[in-house]
Amino acid sequence: MSNHWDVVIVGAGVGGLTAAAELVKAGLRVLVLERNLHPGGTAYVYRRKGFTFPMGPLGFSHPRLVREILRDLGETDDLEFFRVHYRIRAFNMDLPISLSFTEMKEEFPRFFPSEAKGLKQFFEGMEEMISSASSPIMEKSSKISASEYLHGLIKDWRLRHILGSLGTREPYSNLSLLAAMWNLMCQEGIWYPKGGMQSFCERLAKAVTGNPGGAGEIRMGMEVREIRVKESRVLGVTLMDGTEMESASVISNADYKTTFLKLIEPKAVPPEWGRAISQARQTGSVFQVCLGVEKEKLDLSVFNKARRLIYRQQKEDFTRKEKPDGDVLEAHPEALASQELEVSLWNGEGDKPAIVIRTDADYSHFAKYKIRSGLRSSHYQAYKTKLARAIVREIGPLLPGLENSTFVMDIATPLTFEDQGGRSGGAIAGWSWDYEDFQDHQPKELIKTPIKGLYMAGYQAFSALFMGGVPTAMESGKRAAQAVLQRALPIEKIIIPGVHTENERRSDGSR
Repeated sequence: MSNHWDVVIVGAGVGGLTAAAELVKAGLRVLVLERNLHPGGTAYVYRRKGFTFPMGPLGFSHPRLVREILRDLGETDDLEFFRVHYRIRAFNMDLPISLSFTEMKEEFPRFFPSEAKGLKQFFEGMEEMISSASSPIMEKSSKISASEYLHGLIKDWRLRHILGSLGTREPYSNLSLLAAMWNLMCQEGIWYPKGGMQSFCERLAKAVTGNPGGAGEIRMGMEVREIRVKESRVLGVTLMDGTEMESASVISNADYKTTFLKLIEPKAVPPEWGRAISQARQTGSVFQVCLGVEKEKLDLSVFNKARRLIYRQQKEDFTRKEKPDGDVLEAHPEALASQELEVSLWNGEGDKPAIVIRTDADYSHFAKYKIRSGLRSSHYQAYKTKLARAIVREIGPLLPGLENSTFVMDIATPLTFEDQGGRSGGAIAGWSWDYEDFQDHQPKELIKTPIKGLYMAGYQAFSALFMGGVPTAMESGKRAAQAVLQRALPIEKIIIPGVHTENERRSDGSR
């Protein structure tokens, strides 16, 4: 069996599979190496005692783009979707956040009548920014924080939180990124594929291996130990068992920190590039509780209007500090449960319903339980179970009968997302979206690298997820494939989000 390939792809995530399918269609010999035993990365699902739970995304936006890419890759059976709606259950209110802008302008003043003028201006401003994505309006908005903008427009702090975070938290992004988030939620919508995420991932895998005239192969359970680089040029990869695969083109579907800080020898990475990646901030992680329930014993009427709820009981002043405290060694159960919770009714791939609950979680609160990848200390299970039970108690008022109807409970922490999803620090949405880290009005493409023949695909291959995770990853795969076919040259300029070179710091006056 030959160990020489036209292209080797590290990771069978959505971006890696899309890139592979594009390259196979172009007639190249492509090998995809995946350490897990399933395709699609965290877009896939897993099963516990007959229930199906999500590893990552609960759906995605831009279904037309997803369908078009699949069709272009040879998947002729159109993928069907159903839309998933969201509501906020907080501040003693129950209000929608996923209707069209026209409907939102009618609905929100019913809850905030004194803010009618500001609400009209806000949603009209969002529409203008979305329709003017490449105009000076959008560029100007990228330099304005959502918090600053809303303080000048809206008096009610609760409404500022809702408009600025699509939830209950303090606004945190720039204005153009906020417009993109509202566009995904209201205009494009969040959708779920009929047949489930497993079927979607397997369609992508089939596009790689099922092309009758192509030469694409996916090898599961094959972990890459090293991306070999010599004199700033890719030579191929080395597997954990020492097997070497040769290729002049490698696409990494791992994230940037894993790729450049773990898979490539430090001496092969330009020092300034390595420092930039090590210092760059990412989005946070989450704590997830999945409950397999007996629907006959549970009142699910809270989901009649929307299958996803942003929930928070009003127990104290919401203006308090909201981010998890990284200086504390552990998360306190009641403190974690009192944060904003996303509560979803998720039917998975069958008729058995599941309740999926997610909340922000600081990686440092779990780090001491990690011995090495996949191995935890003896107290880890008890710790995460205690946290999960506090969260289940917290949402009890939403779902009468929940505790008695729960048949199985599965818990994922930031360590799970790091180990199973290959996400450094458990980061769930790529680079940091905070205003101080991201002030671009359009996402930058981060496909090309300073190493000849090495390209990136996946959720960090753009500076922000303007289209949401799945379509952004698919677009990155298409562009990575194009870079390979065009033999795109390496880059020198550091474009990692939130990081300034010394020359840039001098020019913009920052220190």
